[in-house]
Amino acid sequence: MEKNTYAVIGSGAIGGYYGARLHHSGHNVHFLFNTDYQFVCENGLKVDSHYGDFSISADQLNAYDSSQSIPKVDVVLVALKTTQNGLLETLIRPLLKPKTLVVLLQNGIGAEQDLSAKLGLKHIAGGLCFICSNKIGPGHINHIDYGRLTLGVYGESGLPALNDVANDFRESGVEVDVENSIMDARWKKLLWNVPFNGLSSVLDTDTAQMMSCPEMAQLAKAIMLEVRQAAQATGSELELSLIDTMLTNTAKMKPYLTSMLLDKRNNREMELQYMYKNVLDIAAEKGVAMPKTEALYQQLSFINRLDVR
Repeated sequence: MEKNTYAVIGSGAIGGYYGARLHHSGHNVHFLFNTDYQFVCENGLKVDSHYGDFSISADQLNAYDSSQSIPKVDVVLVALKTTQNGLLETLIRPLLKPKTLVVLLQNGIGAEQDLSAKLGLKHIAGGLCFICSNKIGPGHINHIDYGRLTLGVYGESGLPALNDVANDFRESGVEVDVENSIMDARWKKLLWNVPFNGLSSVLDTDTAQMMSCPEMAQLAKAIMLEVRQAAQATGSELELSLIDTMLTNTAKMKPYLTSMLLDKRNNREMELQYMYKNVLDIAAEKGVAMPKTEALYQQLSFINRLDVR
């Protein structure tokens, strides 16, 4: 049986890491680059990983600066920030076969619904990346910790194709869980992302510094409880014990600069729509109050306007 072919849209800290894993297990992977394109064509892609460093040499790397040049593939992995989702329809459409599976490796909630409507897809998959990974230079990724993926499908069927993708990742050395509902999986990730991405950006600090302050850990927990209440109002049951587990794991992990904090420090737009605004809108529709989350969103909105000027 032939292996799935892949296209990676957004070959940075997330897409570059997972795409390189698939490449090293024998899959034909095509990487879309933006500013790093010329560099990787000459130097290849390098991953420093706590599981062991690895790389793809320039002559082995399928690098592109336009999705129009990439052949049609079996699976499209989208690892762009949600702030660029307005580009996805144009980027993805040239890559689609009749049965191509699109997998959104993105934060937040609501992106699957938006993109499946634009592309007319019966189903679309989402992936939650439980990973600490940063891009530290052109074509250079630093994988600090973790790496587990949680995958799920939105829409009709699609689960057999997603199970195939999950097996591809497992063969590539990536731990994978497959959820029946991508919405349940997204709420689980939001449980961590909403407090820690936002608070780290407002405070301009890493996760270790935050967890070393009992009052800040308590605030993070209070925000997590609000997110859990919103999730429950939509039918996604999150175990209460999951909050303490996440807090314990965050306290143990290596100091980590969240993706939102890095966006702030680099004067890039932060992912507020899918990670905060959509969550607050859903909660409001369900009659759930999220005062601490809303206050955090308001502060982030102010910072965002300053940073993207």
